[in-house]
Amino acid sequence: MQWIQSIFSTPAGLVLAFLLVAALVVVAGIRLSLYGDALGERTGLGSGLIGLVFLAAVTSLPELVVSITSVLQNANLSIGADLATGNMLGSNVFNLLILALMALFMSSRFKPQEMKNLHTDSMLYGLFLLAIFSIAFALSRKIPLLLPGLGCSAFTLLLPLAYLVFLIREHRQHTAAEEPATLPEETLLAHQPALRFYSILATLCAAIILGGIALSILGSRMALPPEQGGFGLEASLIGTLFLAISTSLPELVISFSGLRFGLLDMAVGNVLGSNMFNLLIIFAADVAMRKESLLAHASGKNWSSVALIFILTLLAALLLRTRKKAASIPIAALMLGIYFIAFIVLS
Repeated sequence: MQWIQSIFSTPAGLVLAFLLVAALVVVAGIRLSLYGDALGERTGLGSGLIGLVFLAAVTSLPELVVSITSVLQNANLSIGADLATGNMLGSNVFNLLILALMALFMSSRFKPQEMKNLHTDSMLYGLFLLAIFSIAFALSRKIPLLLPGLGCSAFTLLLPLAYLVFLIREHRQHTAAEEPATLPEETLLAHQPALRFYSILATLCAAIILGGIALSILGSRMALPPEQGGFGLEASLIGTLFLAISTSLPELVISFSGLRFGLLDMAVGNVLGSNMFNLLIIFAADVAMRKESLLAHASGKNWSSVALIFILTLLAALLLRTRKKAASIPIAALMLGIYFIAFIVLS
């Protein structure tokens, strides 16, 4: 066992472990999302509501667990806050890039003009939640107003409250709209015996949670100096790059799978719903920090990710409103170009 520990205490060992755990999260996330959508048919709640809430929530479980355990595992509040905040913001950036990747690499199936719902409301809700986060981020240091009992900033409490309002509005719209067809595999899953169905569902949830905890620990070790087996990178960069991309892989695979079956509405809804849910992670991580404001300890460098999310969201809205393939490809390429330029400049 000692030789295993010595391997994973090196930078190369950390990368290997990171890739193995990320693969576990991806595989479990794909299956969990299929079972989640099958749950909509099984319970009669409908694929629209399940896709917006449950599907987005389960694919965001890695981000949630990674952010919370980053806070709990790190005695250094600044590192924990940067990992949690960077993970959430980086995941939202990467999720928006999924739309650009679909437009570039599956352009024959990426046809926004055929969608019944352009998801304008979801994008506006996402931007409104991002604005609330920005206000909380800006004021947390200046006005350390902590809520008794919860031990978190009063400003971050606005995130779940606003999300609940948006959720109610979306529920009314989805129940009034025609439900999309369910994928054949999900139909078969929905008719499994109850014990088998819910046992597998619980097992997949546990796999993602344990994988998320492992990713958090590995991410923390990557932030250590090279002499201690790490890379010496800043915690905000670790959160934005390694943790955010790996925990967003389920959204990537699920969106491409949905698009392959001609379910662009489901793919886009998964991305935007996950981005809305991810912003709730800040509130959860803030509560987990206990008697300290998470955002008061987060690095100001995270503002660059906030600006990047805002720009990419506006471009994504433009991308979904295009009517011609010749117009969507340059917009998608611009989104990827902005991301890589920002990464090179900020790293």
